[in-house]
Amino acid sequence: MNVYLDSSVVLRRLQREPAPLARWGQWEHAYSSVLLRVEVLRTIDRNRLRGALSDGEASELISQAHAFFDAVEFVALSDGILNRASQSFFTVLGTLDALHLATALRLVDVGSMSLTFLTHDAELALAARSVNFEVEGA
Repeated sequence: MNVYLDSSVVLRRLQREPAPLARWGQWEHAYSSVLLRVEVLRTIDRNRLRGALSDGEASELISQAHAFFDAVEFVALSDGILNRASQSFFTVLGTLDALHLATALRLVDVGSMSLTFLTHDAELALAARSVNFEVEGA
């Protein structure tokens, strides 16, 4: 199975939050937008600055995140992805979610592959289902 990972799935796993994805790591190939790296690292740092994580805990999470990033194939934000993300979707989507969904759509179009979209975000899951992705996590 090929999967597209949203940052919510990675963050829930890294931060050991309740109800992580059941089939974590049971995929052949994992893809995500380069945004995933930024979102994950910014969230860790934001939590550190708010006092929710100590410096040591943040450092450990950053190390774990980098180890995870090594196993993901990141997709750059091309003009085609940016163009698709700026167009209308069937459901309400914020900018970053639109960029994730447009990236997954681009992978399917260019790679002629099927992808399972992994997210814990209910709005993004609905939008992904509306464009015929199988969704897990939400």
